[in-house]
Amino acid sequence: MPPPTTEHWIKAAKAFEELWNFPNCLGAIDGKHISIQYPPNAGSEYYNYKGFHSIVLQAVVDANAKFIASKKIDPQINDEFPFVFVGDEAYHLQTNLMRPFPRRNLTNEKRIFNYRLSRARRIVECAFGILVKRFNVLENKMLVFPEKATIITKACCILHNIIMDKEGAPSEIQDELQLQTTQKVVQSQITSRPINRASTAAMDIREKFMNYFNSDIGAVPWQNMYNL
Repeated sequence: MPPPTTEHWIKAAKAFEELWNFPNCLGAIDGKHISIQYPPNAGSEYYNYKGFHSIVLQAVVDANAKFIASKKIDPQINDEFPFVFVGDEAYHLQTNLMRPFPRRNLTNEKRIFNYRLSRARRIVECAFGILVKRFNVLENKMLVFPEKATIITKACCILHNIIMDKEGAPSEIQDELQLQTTQKVVQSQITSRPINRASTAAMDIREKFMNYFNSDIGAVPWQNMYNL
């Protein structure tokens, strides 16, 4: 998977707005633990908070549940309204990465922002769900060490993208979204991290999105029907 180009980012942002009603979103980010056998002399390096050894697949996914792979994510897009990625509570708020408002003392405007962000972000959970169903090796413990597990995982992501390009998977995406709704999947698969104070610039950008989602131009008809 080659590094995304500016053309790719613009196309990705358009798709997120059309499909998931979140403008200027370049991708949804999340992580998934891939179980592996205990590496010799690794100590606690690969031991996770869930109680098993793993590597972490941290992925950015586009609006169509395809994995975006690049050693460095650097969109290089300039616009009056900022371009961002969306993540859950496990991530720190940054100027290019939006996370929800804290759940305590939510105003209606903040609740609507959280819903709109969640609506866009859940596509990454969809992609993980489809990926694991296609490649069961990711669901069970890999009897290999981290280096080979990383290669296998990357190969699965590439094959997943090829299948999505050739066959598409709208029904699989809808099935996964329905499963998430039924199970109320709202918690991150990554352990909670200490919340560092976000920069004023990052908070201003989140406020800008919040105000847009609560405006006559940016609102969607059903956003007041959901409570997060």
